[in-house]
Amino acid sequence: LYFNTIDYGFVLDDGLVTQDTYINQGLKNVADLFTQKTLPEVGNIKPYRPITSVSFALDYSLFDSGNPINLASKMHLMNVLYYALALFLTFILSKKLFKNNTIALGISLVFAAHPIHTEVVANIKSRDEILAYLFGIIALLFYLKFIEIKQKKWLILSFFAYFLAVLSKESALLFLAIFPFINYYASENKLMNWNNFKDLKLLIIPAILYLLLQKIILGSNFMPQMTDIDNMLVGITNSSENLATRFYIVGMYLYKMIFPHPLLYDYSINYLSKKTFASWEVWLSLVAITSLIYFIIKGIFVKNKIAFGLLFMFVMFILTCNLFIPIGATFAERFAFTPSLGFAIALVFLLVELQKKITQNPKAILVFTMPILALYSLKTFSRNQDWKDNATLFTHDYEASSKSLRVQNNYASVFYQEAKNTTDTIAKKKLFLKSISTLDEVTNQYPNYVEAYIQKGIMYLELKDCENSVSNFETARKIGTYNYLIESNLALAYINCGKPNEALAIFQTLLKKDTSLTKFYLKNVGISHFNLKNIDSASYYFSKLKQEYPDDTEVDSYIKLVADYKAGNLEAQKNPQTQVASTVDVTPQFNEANSLYQKGDKSGAEKILKQCIAANPNHALSFALLGIIADDKQEFSKAVDYYKKSIVANPGDYRIYFNLGNTYLKIGKDEKAIQTFEKCISIAPTYKNPYQSLTIYYKAKNNLEKASYYEQKLKALN
Repeated sequence: LYFNTIDYGFVLDDGLVTQDTYINQGLKNVADLFTQKTLPEVGNIKPYRPITSVSFALDYSLFDSGNPINLASKMHLMNVLYYALALFLTFILSKKLFKNNTIALGISLVFAAHPIHTEVVANIKSRDEILAYLFGIIALLFYLKFIEIKQKKWLILSFFAYFLAVLSKESALLFLAIFPFINYYASENKLMNWNNFKDLKLLIIPAILYLLLQKIILGSNFMPQMTDIDNMLVGITNSSENLATRFYIVGMYLYKMIFPHPLLYDYSINYLSKKTFASWEVWLSLVAITSLIYFIIKGIFVKNKIAFGLLFMFVMFILTCNLFIPIGATFAERFAFTPSLGFAIALVFLLVELQKKITQNPKAILVFTMPILALYSLKTFSRNQDWKDNATLFTHDYEASSKSLRVQNNYASVFYQEAKNTTDTIAKKKLFLKSISTLDEVTNQYPNYVEAYIQKGIMYLELKDCENSVSNFETARKIGTYNYLIESNLALAYINCGKPNEALAIFQTLLKKDTSLTKFYLKNVGISHFNLKNIDSASYYFSKLKQEYPDDTEVDSYIKLVADYKAGNLEAQKNPQTQVASTVDVTPQFNEANSLYQKGDKSGAEKILKQCIAANPNHALSFALLGIIADDKQEFSKAVDYYKKSIVANPGDYRIYFNLGNTYLKIGKDEKAIQTFEKCISIAPTYKNPYQSLTIYYKAKNNLEKASYYEQKLKALN
């Protein structure tokens, strides 16, 4: 069902998991993955999920070849494999718990095919849900083994697996409440028998240990202050309306569990409306919730299997359904992943009851499940296709339901990317205006939507409408917190509007506060000074830029501009032009170029890569791929130039040093090649390729001593 996701790229927040330096170095510093915050804040939550980080680092160790498309594909493959393992263990757990192969198969198939899982399996970032579920099921299996043979080692293994589940995602803490009921259903004990609990008191230790680690690593502010964009409940101040809306949200989860359509990647503000106790949907939800709770309480005393499934579902929903604790999202399909096992159990046993009234053949249960499996499978496979890339996902979900403001905001970015990829100036302008029109709808509905104002500001800057650009960035600045993206783009808009003083003040502040774009800020401080006719200051900053980034050829034109101005050249009196901030995201364009390159269309890839660089002069990967293409064409001097620019933009990318070293060898610059390989080794001592190249090089030169040295180093790594 998920095989079609294997060729997909990074979607939504997938790319964020690849940006952390601890993760993208692979497993060489695995301890740091447990002692550092390695996953980005998503949905206003600070995650401490080191096992998930380790799984991503493992992907880098196994699959990172400098090709983001290939890496994304392999990470999708790993998600599918983890999911497959989870399904197999679900079958084993169901078999051991219910002592019936046919029923276990039915439960596993319903769980496997359920469409509400598509976000988790098709979205790399959501691997934390799969791993938490996987280790949680392993913990339950070990515990069942302990109940069966009463050997303490199985209890200890169960605690360890539970700890790994919690370290994968904090919602796995709720498995703690499932263990007593597993004991109750798997034994002859009564419900309130102390034997259900006596062996589980130690489970509190891994739970407390996780909370302590989380506090040490992330600090006490685990849940930063949310806005109603993150969770609409924050904006509902009337307690009665807030409670009614909470009941409605729980009802929505029950509805989606049974009838998973439509499926959307976002259900934030405006998708779900505020409810009151006068709403029929609220009362329908209340009736459903109370009826199910009544059935659970009644059925649990007689060990009814349907009641057990519903109990599992409700317990695993407690932290994420917003009924008791407001979380970082109003509603999300991924939160239904683990609870859906309880739904699958309840559904299959409900079908068993139906089957018993029609036929006494127990295997007929599989026949009863076939229509459900067929419908679920078709929905799952078709929904997976929407997760191919951002443009496909954003467009489909906007067309399916445009109520969510975040869906509208992201849909506007589709037009922006299309505009950046077209060379037709008229079509480009129309696409920018269409994007602005969509964003206007967002800000009209919600005047405090910061991201929409930022996007509009960038769009107007592209259209060279500096006044509207400044206006939108200033609005974003006023209603949002301090943001480097807002500040840098606002400063560029000031330059384009002829306000170099305002631009200078911002760029000087950014130069002090943000080290990630020092080169960009230095350049624009110099430009601002030049526009203010502070020629000596402009000369100082351009010279400093050249000194710190000697391979940057762009700065040469600015240095020449200052020299011409001092020499009285009238042409130099004109203000130097600058482009939109290098913080513009060109990832989708780069991914498209990389895909073309993989298919052999080097010319098409080059064209798009040059557009990427025009939009974002600091996009290291675009320069790197241009270098690879130039290498392929045996245009070695061009390749060297591109690799150098890539290194300037991202000095920590050891793979580009390796590529550059090989190119130096091709043009006979052996000394530079050796220096570059050594630099690669100094950055990434466990990266094998430079050791191999140096071994081959010195063997070819009959320098057996050095060849042996690097060969031994290579063996040590193996």
